[in-house]
Amino acid sequence: MLIIDAESNAGQYISTRNRARQFDFIHMSWAVANAGLGLQINHRLVCELNLYATHYISPQPGQYRRHYNVKVQDHRPSDWCMVYEEMSQFFDVLNAKWSTWDELRLAAYALWGVNHIHPFADGNGRTARALCYFVLCRKLGEWLRGKTAFIEVIKNQLHDEYCAILQRMHDAKRPDMTTELDEMTAFLNDLVLQQVATAEEEGVAAA
Repeated sequence: MLIIDAESNAGQYISTRNRARQFDFIHMSWAVANAGLGLQINHRLVCELNLYATHYISPQPGQYRRHYNVKVQDHRPSDWCMVYEEMSQFFDVLNAKWSTWDELRLAAYALWGVNHIHPFADGNGRTARALCYFVLCRKLGEWLRGKTAFIEVIKNQLHDEYCAILQRMHDAKRPDMTTELDEMTAFLNDLVLQQVATAEEEGVAAA
Protein backbone atom coordinates (compact mmCIF):
# COMPACT_ATOMS: atom_id res chain seq x y z
CA MET A 1 0.00 0.00 0.00
CA LEU A 2 1.26 3.47 -0.91
CA ILE A 3 1.58 5.67 2.19
CA ILE A 4 3.01 9.19 1.96
CA ASP A 5 4.55 11.04 4.90
CA ALA A 6 1.89 13.54 5.99
CA GLU A 7 4.60 16.05 6.96
CA SER A 8 6.19 16.10 3.50
CA ASN A 9 5.18 18.65 0.88
CA ALA A 10 3.24 16.00 -1.02
CA GLY A 11 1.67 14.77 2.21
CA GLN A 12 0.54 18.25 3.22
CA TYR A 13 -1.01 18.78 -0.22
CA ILE A 14 -2.80 15.42 0.01
CA SER A 15 -4.05 16.18 3.55
CA THR A 16 -5.48 19.50 2.37
CA ARG A 17 -7.22 17.89 -0.60
CA ASN A 18 -8.48 15.05 1.59
CA ARG A 19 -10.13 17.54 3.98
CA ALA A 20 -11.79 19.34 1.07
CA ARG A 21 -13.13 16.07 -0.36
CA GLN A 22 -14.27 14.97 3.09
CA PHE A 23 -16.16 18.25 3.58
CA ASP A 24 -17.90 17.78 0.23
CA PHE A 25 -18.85 14.28 1.36
CA ILE A 26 -20.28 15.64 4.64
CA HIS A 27 -22.43 18.11 2.67
CA MET A 28 -23.61 15.43 0.25
CA SER A 29 -24.41 13.05 3.11
CA TRP A 30 -26.34 15.78 4.92
CA ALA A 31 -28.38 16.43 1.76
CA VAL A 32 -29.18 12.72 1.45
CA ALA A 33 -30.13 12.41 5.12
CA ASN A 34 -32.14 15.64 5.14
CA ALA A 35 -34.14 14.43 2.13
CA GLY A 36 -35.26 11.43 4.16
CA LEU A 37 -33.46 8.89 2.00
CA GLY A 38 -32.46 6.60 4.83
CA LEU A 39 -28.85 7.54 5.58
CA GLN A 40 -27.93 6.41 9.09
CA ILE A 41 -25.20 7.48 11.49
CA ASN A 42 -23.44 4.15 11.84
CA HIS A 43 -20.18 2.25 11.39
CA ARG A 44 -20.27 2.63 7.61
CA LEU A 45 -20.71 6.41 7.64
CA VAL A 46 -17.90 6.96 10.13
CA CYS A 47 -15.56 4.67 8.20
CA GLU A 48 -16.35 6.57 4.99
CA LEU A 49 -15.57 9.86 6.73
CA ASN A 50 -12.21 8.44 7.74
CA LEU A 51 -11.54 7.08 4.26
CA TYR A 52 -11.98 10.52 2.70
CA ALA A 53 -9.69 12.04 5.34
CA THR A 54 -6.82 9.57 5.11
CA HIS A 55 -6.29 8.50 1.50
CA TYR A 56 -2.56 7.85 0.99
CA ILE A 57 -1.59 8.90 4.54
CA SER A 58 -2.96 6.05 6.69
CA PRO A 59 -1.93 2.38 6.77
CA GLN A 60 -5.59 1.39 7.29
CA PRO A 61 -7.77 4.07 5.61
CA GLY A 62 -11.49 3.78 6.30
CA GLN A 63 -11.07 0.71 8.52
CA TYR A 64 -11.18 0.33 12.28
CA ARG A 65 -7.66 -0.24 13.53
CA ARG A 66 -6.55 -3.87 13.62
CA HIS A 67 -3.53 -5.14 15.57
CA TYR A 68 -2.76 -1.49 16.26
CA ASN A 69 -3.02 0.31 19.62
CA VAL A 70 -2.55 4.02 20.22
CA LYS A 71 -1.73 6.53 22.94
CA VAL A 72 -2.85 10.16 22.64
CA GLN A 73 -1.04 12.40 25.14
CA ASP A 74 -2.43 11.24 28.51
CA HIS A 75 -5.33 9.33 26.98
CA ARG A 76 -5.03 5.60 26.37
CA PRO A 77 -7.84 4.31 24.13
CA SER A 78 -8.90 0.69 24.53
CA ASP A 79 -7.17 -2.20 22.81
CA TRP A 80 -7.93 -2.51 19.11
CA CYS A 81 -10.12 -5.58 19.67
CA MET A 82 -12.59 -3.44 21.67
CA VAL A 83 -13.11 -0.81 18.97
CA TYR A 84 -16.17 -2.28 17.25
CA GLU A 85 -17.98 -2.92 20.54
CA GLU A 86 -17.23 0.56 21.89
CA MET A 87 -18.28 2.23 18.64
CA SER A 88 -21.54 0.26 18.77
CA GLN A 89 -22.12 1.56 22.32
CA PHE A 90 -21.35 5.08 21.11
CA PHE A 91 -23.92 4.84 18.29
CA ASP A 92 -26.48 3.43 20.73
CA VAL A 93 -26.12 6.47 23.00
CA LEU A 94 -26.14 8.94 20.10
CA ASN A 95 -29.31 7.43 18.63
CA ALA A 96 -31.03 7.08 22.02
CA LYS A 97 -30.40 10.75 22.86
CA TRP A 98 -31.24 12.10 19.39
CA SER A 99 -34.76 13.22 20.29
CA THR A 100 -33.93 14.69 23.71
CA TRP A 101 -30.55 16.42 23.29
CA ASP A 102 -30.20 19.60 21.25
CA GLU A 103 -27.88 19.88 18.25
CA LEU A 104 -24.92 21.27 20.22
CA ARG A 105 -25.03 18.55 22.85
CA LEU A 106 -25.29 15.84 20.21
CA ALA A 107 -22.40 17.38 18.27
CA ALA A 108 -20.29 17.60 21.44
CA TYR A 109 -20.97 13.94 22.16
CA ALA A 110 -20.11 12.92 18.58
CA LEU A 111 -16.87 14.91 18.75
CA TRP A 112 -15.85 13.29 22.02
CA GLY A 113 -16.95 9.74 21.22
CA VAL A 114 -14.75 9.20 18.17
CA ASN A 115 -11.80 10.91 19.83
CA HIS A 116 -12.24 8.85 22.99
CA ILE A 117 -12.46 5.47 21.24
CA HIS A 118 -9.87 6.48 18.61
CA PRO A 119 -11.08 3.72 16.29
CA PHE A 120 -8.70 4.40 13.38
CA ALA A 121 -4.96 4.12 12.84
CA ASP A 122 -4.89 7.74 11.63
CA GLY A 123 -7.27 10.65 11.07
CA ASN A 124 -9.34 10.24 14.23
CA GLY A 125 -9.51 13.96 14.94
CA ARG A 126 -10.49 14.77 11.37
CA THR A 127 -13.13 12.05 11.44
CA ALA A 128 -14.51 13.19 14.80
CA ARG A 129 -14.78 16.81 13.67
CA ALA A 130 -16.45 15.77 10.42
CA LEU A 131 -19.01 13.66 12.26
CA CYS A 132 -19.58 16.51 14.72
CA TYR A 133 -20.38 18.88 11.84
CA PHE A 134 -22.67 16.35 10.16
CA VAL A 135 -24.55 15.63 13.40
CA LEU A 136 -25.06 19.32 14.14
CA CYS A 137 -26.38 20.10 10.65
CA ARG A 138 -28.49 16.95 10.57
CA LYS A 139 -30.15 17.79 13.90
CA LEU A 140 -30.66 21.42 12.82
CA GLY A 141 -32.20 20.32 9.53
CA GLU A 142 -30.14 22.91 7.67
CA TRP A 143 -26.61 23.33 6.39
CA LEU A 144 -24.69 25.71 8.64
CA ARG A 145 -23.94 29.04 6.99
CA GLY A 146 -20.69 30.93 7.31
CA LYS A 147 -17.40 31.70 5.62
CA THR A 148 -15.22 29.11 7.41
CA ALA A 149 -16.52 25.88 8.94
CA PHE A 150 -15.93 25.87 12.69
CA ILE A 151 -14.18 22.49 12.45
CA GLU A 152 -11.41 24.19 10.46
CA VAL A 153 -11.16 26.90 13.14
CA ILE A 154 -10.72 24.18 15.76
CA LYS A 155 -7.95 22.53 13.76
CA ASN A 156 -6.06 25.69 12.79
CA GLN A 157 -6.57 28.07 15.71
CA LEU A 158 -7.96 26.37 18.82
CA HIS A 159 -6.42 22.92 18.77
CA ASP A 160 -4.75 23.13 22.19
CA GLU A 161 -7.91 24.35 23.93
CA TYR A 162 -9.94 21.70 22.16
CA CYS A 163 -7.55 18.91 23.20
CA ALA A 164 -7.58 20.13 26.81
CA ILE A 165 -11.39 19.93 26.90
CA LEU A 166 -11.30 16.46 25.36
CA GLN A 167 -8.87 15.27 28.03
CA ARG A 168 -11.19 16.48 30.78
CA MET A 169 -14.03 14.64 29.04
CA HIS A 170 -11.91 11.47 28.83
CA ASP A 171 -11.23 11.76 32.57
CA ALA A 172 -14.98 12.13 33.27
CA LYS A 173 -16.02 9.15 31.14
CA ARG A 174 -18.68 6.89 32.67
CA PRO A 175 -19.21 3.12 32.19
CA ASP A 176 -22.23 3.71 29.92
CA MET A 177 -20.10 5.48 27.27
CA THR A 178 -21.21 8.95 28.35
CA THR A 179 -19.27 11.85 29.86
CA GLU A 180 -19.57 15.49 30.95
CA LEU A 181 -20.65 17.51 27.90
CA ASP A 182 -21.24 21.05 29.18
CA GLU A 183 -17.77 22.47 28.51
CA MET A 184 -17.55 21.14 24.95
CA THR A 185 -21.14 22.23 24.28
CA ALA A 186 -20.29 25.80 25.32
CA PHE A 187 -17.09 25.70 23.24
CA LEU A 188 -19.02 24.63 20.13
CA ASN A 189 -21.79 27.15 20.77
CA ASP A 190 -19.31 30.04 20.61
CA LEU A 191 -17.78 28.70 17.39
CA VAL A 192 -21.15 28.15 15.70
CA LEU A 193 -22.24 31.70 16.58
CA GLN A 194 -18.99 33.06 15.13
CA GLN A 195 -19.45 31.06 11.93
CA VAL A 196 -23.05 32.17 11.44
CA ALA A 197 -22.05 35.79 12.14
CA THR A 198 -19.66 35.72 9.16
CA ALA A 199 -22.57 34.71 6.92
CA GLU A 200 -24.67 37.58 8.24
CA GLU A 201 -21.80 40.03 7.69
CA GLU A 202 -21.43 38.84 4.10
CA GLY A 203 -25.15 39.29 3.60
CA VAL A 204 -25.01 42.88 4.81
CA ALA A 205 -22.00 43.61 2.60
CA ALA A 206 -23.74 42.15 -0.44
CA ALA A 207 -26.82 44.32 0.17
